[in-house]
Amino acid sequence: MKKELYGLPFWILISLFSLGLSACNQGGEGKELYKAYNKDKNDFLDDKEFYNAVAEEKYFERWNQDGDRSLSEDEWRAGVNNYLGGYKVSTVEKFGEWDLNGDSQVSEEEFREGLFEVVDKDQNRQISQSEFTSWTKEGGGQES
Repeated sequence: MKKELYGLPFWILISLFSLGLSACNQGGEGKELYKAYNKDKNDFLDDKEFYNAVAEEKYFERWNQDGDRSLSEDEWRAGVNNYLGGYKVSTVEKFGEWDLNGDSQVSEEEFREGLFEVVDKDQNRQISQSEFTSWTKEGGGQES
């Protein structure tokens, strides 16, 4: 017996649901997040707006597996693999480039700065809507 819901085969409903999720991840959700965090409604997120977005979405906490408020190199590598999978490793650079004070840990401040540099592809110290939505489409902030 085929499962049906409101006269539609179950697999069609699942397919429609999957398409909806895919559409959200193809920039729709990223555009909405961008608009929400672009408080001054100009054409870019400055570092403060981006840092607020990172804090509110709890990106650092997702990477910080042991909850000690800093990332070890192992946590950082796991975070790169899990959350920045769409980015080439050369774009993310090396752990040492995020560990700005050389203490073998990445603090939340260092994390925000490192992530800002990854997302700011043209390195103009501003995150455009296309950079932000590209980051969200490529897995930024979402576990892969």
